[in-house]
Amino acid sequence: MSHVYWYICTMKNEITIPDHFPDLKEEGLRAVAKRRENYALARDLLAKENNEAIAHRLAKDREKQG
Repeated sequence: MSHVYWYICTMKNEITIPDHFPDLKEEGLRAVAKRRENYALARDLLAKENNEAIAHRLAKDREKQG
């Protein structure tokens, strides 16, 4: 499974896991898909929080200038 972990870390959004690891069992593929989904949700939430913080900071800067 360490190969799968390495693959997920380097190719987070790829969907070609069976092509690279044809000997994986169905349970393993489902676990990898679930991990990828969890990673994507966490990444999207973090991006949203960062974007909101940036927008808030820029709005404060505009208020100070104007």
